[in-house]
Amino acid sequence: MTPWSRHAVVRLAPVALALALVARAVSTALLPLTDATEGRYAQVAQEMAVTDDWVTPRVWMNDAHLPFLGKPPLFFWAAAGAMKVFGENEFAARLPSILAAVALLWLLCRVMGHYGGAGSGLLSVMVTASCGFFVAVGGSVAVDMLFSACVAGSLLAYFAFISEPDRLIRRRWSLLVFLLLALGFLTKGPVAVVLFGLPVLVWTVRWREWPRLRDHRWIAGPVLFLVLVVPWFVLCEARNPGFIKYFFVNENLLRFVTHDYGDAYGSGHLYPRGSALLMFVAAAAPWSLLGLWLAFSRWRAVRDACQADRQAGFLFLSFAAGTLFWCLARQLLFTYVLPMVPLFAAWLVWVMRGGTARKRLLTLATALVAVMAVASVACVPFLQNVKTTREIVRMARKYSGDVFISREPLIFERKTPYSALFYARGWVVPHPKEPLQESFRRCGGKWHSALVVISAGRKKELMGLAPGCWSELATAGEWTLGRISLPAK
Repeated sequence: MTPWSRHAVVRLAPVALALALVARAVSTALLPLTDATEGRYAQVAQEMAVTDDWVTPRVWMNDAHLPFLGKPPLFFWAAAGAMKVFGENEFAARLPSILAAVALLWLLCRVMGHYGGAGSGLLSVMVTASCGFFVAVGGSVAVDMLFSACVAGSLLAYFAFISEPDRLIRRRWSLLVFLLLALGFLTKGPVAVVLFGLPVLVWTVRWREWPRLRDHRWIAGPVLFLVLVVPWFVLCEARNPGFIKYFFVNENLLRFVTHDYGDAYGSGHLYPRGSALLMFVAAAAPWSLLGLWLAFSRWRAVRDACQADRQAGFLFLSFAAGTLFWCLARQLLFTYVLPMVPLFAAWLVWVMRGGTARKRLLTLATALVAVMAVASVACVPFLQNVKTTREIVRMARKYSGDVFISREPLIFERKTPYSALFYARGWVVPHPKEPLQESFRRCGGKWHSALVVISAGRKKELMGLAPGCWSELATAGEWTLGRISLPAK
């Protein structure tokens, strides 16, 4: 038994990790869906599960049920499939992200444990799992954890490919690369290939590793990729003419050139170019601070290590190239840098070769993971009414009674939240951002009264619109529920 394996924290770390994963899974079942991202993606998967239309994802936009063609369907397939098994609930909607996080941590442990030296696999996993951002996204309804598992997984598989001396095993890793790239393409599109190809190309040119490319599965790999990817794009274009042009040109090309690229869904946010660098530092915290300290205090040693060590150079390029790529974009989300976090963790562990330094790093990471295990459950009571409509919808059902839902609609002020479309599917009135008078006009003549949900600060406005016709029923978080008499048309 090596000194590393005798280290007490080595035995405690897997226990802390297991508890953290279980705690996070429990919290995903207890926490409500938040608006807007979680509510929207869960509602898309719910519609797919209910309608059994597995080709065209659909989303309520304003008052229309439209094809959601900004993302390929892999995440929605997974979430809809989970809803078929576990029901239309929060746990099912978040299950694909949980499983993707576990799969990514397993592959990271497998690759770094085999090719990174004693203890590298466990330490890489603990560093990754102790990043709060990774834990948060790993239990959310979003495509980003699944996408990260595909992109980071493909680069880890390529790292194993370049590190493995046996040619037959190298070819197996090569096939896994193509498989993960295909799944990444079905999750978010060609950006999966770009985030993989950039570091691989730079590394191959820098180290003149062109002969190594001969060991790839150049027939089986591309065939596997095409068989998995092409059919859905062909079917979706046949059912939604113009989809391929919008997806590849607008969503994956013009968004890097202009702000007004014809975004049909409005999911991105405008930032100055280069913001992805700061986002990465925040996403990989607290270990990004250690990386910055190494870069400034020992920059010569780190630089020389990355230049002299081909494997260290590849791991560095894996997260650095992706981060710099997103620095070119102005319209992006914080979660775009998530694939780089486990790759940064692998690089950090690789360059910290000293036994004492690694033990300290593992001790700190294990302590952080244990804290996150407690925090995942402890925060549940405090997040029940944060940016969600779950509780107010429950109260509305209580006051209306399920048997009377068809007689009395549920109306939200301004725009109908996505989470309300999920929790009150078929009952809540979908409508765009509009004055309450317009919402009432939509329902006038069809119903005599309606349940209305309005933010607490706008109750006076409602009472002014309908004096004497409004009765307050309940409150939950930022929302107030009431009943109002509707005007006849």
